[in-house]
Amino acid sequence: MKEEFVTTSNYSKLFEAVQSLKDLPRTAPKMGLGFGHFGLGKTFGLEKVATVENAILLRAVQTWSKTSVLTELCEELGLDTTGHSPVKYKRALESLLSDPRIIIVDEIDALLRSTKFEVLEMFRDIHDESGVVVFFVGMEESNRKLKKYKHFYSRIVEFVEFLPICKADIEKFCELSEIMIEPDLLKHFWNKYKNLRQIKVMLLRLEKYCLVNEIEKCDLKTFKNSGAEYGDNKK
Repeated sequence: MKEEFVTTSNYSKLFEAVQSLKDLPRTAPKMGLGFGHFGLGKTFGLEKVATVENAILLRAVQTWSKTSVLTELCEELGLDTTGHSPVKYKRALESLLSDPRIIIVDEIDALLRSTKFEVLEMFRDIHDESGVVVFFVGMEESNRKLKKYKHFYSRIVEFVEFLPICKADIEKFCELSEIMIEPDLLKHFWNKYKNLRQIKVMLLRLEKYCLVNEIEKCDLKTFKNSGAEYGDNKK
């Protein structure tokens, strides 16, 4: 498959939400939240937005503490990472005030526990003091869980729900394949799979089968015979 970015409907919504936050005045809340099931292109979309906007993209993990986050943030900003947390916080804040950059935090679910909420509070402080856009992304439950923290949730003014991929997304994705995907196979993907990650794996298997068997076009019958759907490729 060609390694090209596919502008899906979910990505378009994410990009538009970030642009809307950027356009808000300095004094307005500029926090956003994206949420949805896995395999809908959240991570690829975030990486693309980060590249286009020169944003800081962080991935939350269970082991995060305020100190470790500030170290990562300073590294991303090209700052000195030595010193205690208040020192690193001041450095990061001064940098963001002089050269604002969007902050994106993926896998926010890792922070939606009472023992980790102080890390989220720190991102709120950075947002409030610097005025930069802060965008969080998590699984489908993250929106509901964040509602419990009203003082935090009130700052979120852009919401993006990542929905199952549409037929047009699948068509664009299949165009990246080294083989031509026939309409009946496209329809099969649309009816059965709403997850680009799954489709990509099947297409890679299918390409291998078609290469060995010198097949340039693939319909549903060929796909079923290939075994690519369940990982048992036939030679």
